[in-house]
Amino acid sequence: MFHSLAIRLRACKWAHLSLLTSGAAMLIFLSATVTSAQIGGIDPGPGDMGTGGKNTIQGNIFYENGRRLDRRVKVRLRGLYTDSFMMSDDTGTFTFRRLVGGTYSVTIDAGSEFENTSENVDVIDATGRRNDPGQTYTIQMMLRPRQAAPRPVGTVDASTANVPEPVRKLYKEALDSIQDGDSKKAIEELNDALKLAPNFVPALNELGLQYMRLKEYDKAEAALRKAIELVPDAFTLQLNFGILMLQKKNYVTAAGALERAVQKDNSSAAAHFHLGKALVNMAVYNKAEKELLQAITLGGENTVEAHRYLGAVYIETHNNARAVEQLEQYLSLAPKAKDADKIRAIVSQLRTQK
Repeated sequence: MFHSLAIRLRACKWAHLSLLTSGAAMLIFLSATVTSAQIGGIDPGPGDMGTGGKNTIQGNIFYENGRRLDRRVKVRLRGLYTDSFMMSDDTGTFTFRRLVGGTYSVTIDAGSEFENTSENVDVIDATGRRNDPGQTYTIQMMLRPRQAAPRPVGTVDASTANVPEPVRKLYKEALDSIQDGDSKKAIEELNDALKLAPNFVPALNELGLQYMRLKEYDKAEAALRKAIELVPDAFTLQLNFGILMLQKKNYVTAAGALERAVQKDNSSAAAHFHLGKALVNMAVYNKAEKELLQAITLGGENTVEAHRYLGAVYIETHNNARAVEQLEQYLSLAPKAKDADKIRAIVSQLRTQK
């Protein structure tokens, strides 16, 4: 009886063991998401209590063409109980640990050639769990050059080195529309910008993301493929393209893009999770297990789903004990999930099997 249950589960593309990809993951390039990748930055050290909490803010800094920052810059954190700074590492990553709940402002000071870039992060303390390890909030921040200052040689690709002011204006208006939740208007503004600067990579990336939001996947693919042709090594482009291919159920192509993303940033929980998801759908269970376990180790918003997908892996590899362990962990983290009753039924079936 349980064998047929597992077959039906796989035939339905893991209908009982999968969730839809969230909009925050799709907007990774420019928006904050809750993750727990231990990347870069300089830890203040065990003796530094931060603001006395359990939460973490970490970030990745990019040039506007999507390429990671390649030098150390000053990062300032301001909140009700702190005003401190640290230096990023030489790949543009930073981490502030041991923070209590509250609103924090993170500001990047990359020198006279770039505008200071700021991002607000609302940190929420979990309640009701004494041993809660806290949450880690990851932000993606993009540097924009000062208009009056010349850019240093090699900072950005030639395709974006001389973007006209009208293009920048349209791009900013598109970001404002995205902030307002108006994807259709943002798409119009991004297309207008791209008419003036067809190789403006940030606009191509955002265009792909907004088409994904509207489930216009072919248009999203065209935009992201062009961006990748221009900047093939950009982590965020490969991650976004991989997520798009998952939406299109093109799992082989998705896995290829997500493997490249993991190679570029092995500390990305989102990249490991989505790669694991693609591998599950390809029935490559040994590699899927490795990626999903790594995503759980890194933590973040995909951790709950990773437990569910691991449950599916262990069902298909006939490891009932570990499947029960992972699915019960999923239920403990998401007791009110819409499919919680179905998962409990599966767990009950698993417990009857020898």
